[in-house]
Amino acid sequence: MKAARVLPLVAILAGCAHADYGQLADSTTTAVALSREGFAEGNPLLSGMSWPWIAATKIVITQAVKLTPPVVCEPGLTGLALGGFGAALWNIGVLAGSGPAALPLIVVGGGFFWESFVADARKTCADPWAFGWRDAG
Repeated sequence: MKAARVLPLVAILAGCAHADYGQLADSTTTAVALSREGFAEGNPLLSGMSWPWIAATKIVITQAVKLTPPVVCEPGLTGLALGGFGAALWNIGVLAGSGPAALPLIVVGGGFFWESFVADARKTCADPWAFGWRDAG
């Protein structure tokens, strides 16, 4: 399966913020769904793309948001984290037979992890390169 070869690369490129993990979780569950008969991407902006292009688009957008001013970056990364994990839970629900069954988990999980998502967004926006090449030396 191609996904087994490409997903580790996607994980390496994604980064270390909660938003990266959320988008990676969404991309992974999307890859699993699209590899099965009868499933399609639900986001109209991404529909028609193969899952590697969907994953790459999500990574690029997430990394671009990290480089915006804090007034855009902080709510942007918080939304990408919440949206990514929420979409991953929705995808798991759809794969299990009912996306709406995941809604309580999305709401409870979003509430439970909200402060963590906000704190991580502030930290990442203050220094988007914290886990980048500058830390290697």
